[in-house]
Amino acid sequence: MSDSSSLSDLPEALHPHVQGLLDALQHETPYKRALLLETMRLICNSNSVADMKMMSSAVQEIRKGFDVFEPYKALRKVTIFGSARTPPEDLRYQQVKKCASILRDNGLMVITGGGGGIMQAANDGAGEAQSFGININLPLEQFPNPIVDGSPRHFYCKYFFTRKLFFLKESDAVILAPGGFGTLDEGFETLTLLQTGRTPPIPVVLLEAPGDDYWGPFVNSWMRRLTDDHLIGANDHHFLFHTDNAESAVHHITSFYTNYHSFRYVGEWVLLRIVCPLDEDGLARLNAEFSDVLNQGQIEQVSHWPKSDDKELDHLPRLRMKLDRGRMNVLPEIIRRMNAIVENGNHDTPC
Repeated sequence: MSDSSSLSDLPEALHPHVQGLLDALQHETPYKRALLLETMRLICNSNSVADMKMMSSAVQEIRKGFDVFEPYKALRKVTIFGSARTPPEDLRYQQVKKCASILRDNGLMVITGGGGGIMQAANDGAGEAQSFGININLPLEQFPNPIVDGSPRHFYCKYFFTRKLFFLKESDAVILAPGGFGTLDEGFETLTLLQTGRTPPIPVVLLEAPGDDYWGPFVNSWMRRLTDDHLIGANDHHFLFHTDNAESAVHHITSFYTNYHSFRYVGEWVLLRIVCPLDEDGLARLNAEFSDVLNQGQIEQVSHWPKSDDKELDHLPRLRMKLDRGRMNVLPEIIRRMNAIVENGNHDTPC
């Protein structure tokens, strides 16, 4: 990268130094060079000590989070949100602990906010070796629970936005247990990101203890009101699964990944990486059921596409479609239907 125009907004005295760094990164991903340039522009163009303090802390937290999660990239993880005030004798605590232990037994790791209450219940059920804890520095200090305290999978964030980034970036599912403002905030942000397509499709479970009715008013009243008033889509309820059964909660999550692997955008295409390809009949059935949510064309099955995809994922078959971006709420249905087609048929197509 030697285009001097990219350095034009930096002090001239820095040009040879920055150009040398850019040249050293010329065989790396272009995003590393872009990050270097934006960092230099930020440093040179800001005179606010407070802004620089915030940015340096945020970048440090993000870098730390990357380091913590990197060894576990290949493992599925579930983020569990819930109240820090729930005591161990509460049925809600016991239900989350049970659910987390079932997740652990199914090979899934658990991510929490690292504090007490429901967070401790989840880490307790999963065990230290299968747990992550992302604590937050607050004026009223939130201490790490004894399961994650001292763990290499525990770290602190100063800012809620960096903490939330990792809750969703690293998660393959979200479980919402009863909680207060923080839990509701995390739940609604998750739903907003799913609805707008700003996070990959993942299962979201509203979990209660048997006989509890914490989420009932939301599911049976507020969701209906939001739909009737045309404030959310008619299919937005597909983002949520409401249950008071821990085994059902875990099955809802694991069944999502029986054949579906992962998601990405490629320009105007939505790409679903899958484990086992569909046969011609299965692909035809999927198109027949979901042609109405496509902007144009059909759901297509492709291999080794795009060329820019992650090398470790290149072997996976994938489905691509030009999905109406206002119909992201149908993606969970497409994924589960595709899973079912492969499970119930598809015998002529080897995995």
